[in-house]
Amino acid sequence: MTSLRATSIKMKSCPICTTVLKNLEIGGKHRLACEVCEFVHWDNPKPVTATMVTTENGLVLVKRKFEPFVDDWCLPGGFIEATEDPEESAIREVYEETGLEVKIERLLGASAPGHGINVVILFYQASKVGGTLVAGDDASDVGAFNPTNLPRNIAFPLHRKMISEHFLR
Repeated sequence: MTSLRATSIKMKSCPICTTVLKNLEIGGKHRLACEVCEFVHWDNPKPVTATMVTTENGLVLVKRKFEPFVDDWCLPGGFIEATEDPEESAIREVYEETGLEVKIERLLGASAPGHGINVVILFYQASKVGGTLVAGDDASDVGAFNPTNLPRNIAFPLHRKMISEHFLR
């Protein structure tokens, strides 16, 4: 039996008719669904951006102010807003968390962690075009790092992988 992600388990009632949802096999997978109105909770992943910003002082990382991984470091990023272009989201998140204005250079790749909340992360490479490096809305600190001063406590496995690959180039 395929297990449901934690995000699905929180949904107990149908948002259309309020009937209690059942764990039904649909399309070869177990999904929360309503037997009355046929609503299916597909649990599609939420799109997220994470951006590798390089400055003259190194790769920009933010120290997380909130859980999960409070006080660990990560790439600036976050959820894409409704109707927002992914590159616009990356630019906005970098500015909100670091005070830097950036130009997106390229999409580095997309990946899904496979655990925790259900997301697909779009990783971008960007360069600084303006602004001042300062911790923003959900960052308690911000810094630019090179391989010799990189913090050991990087929050997410995929961020660690991308940062490692960045310094191997």
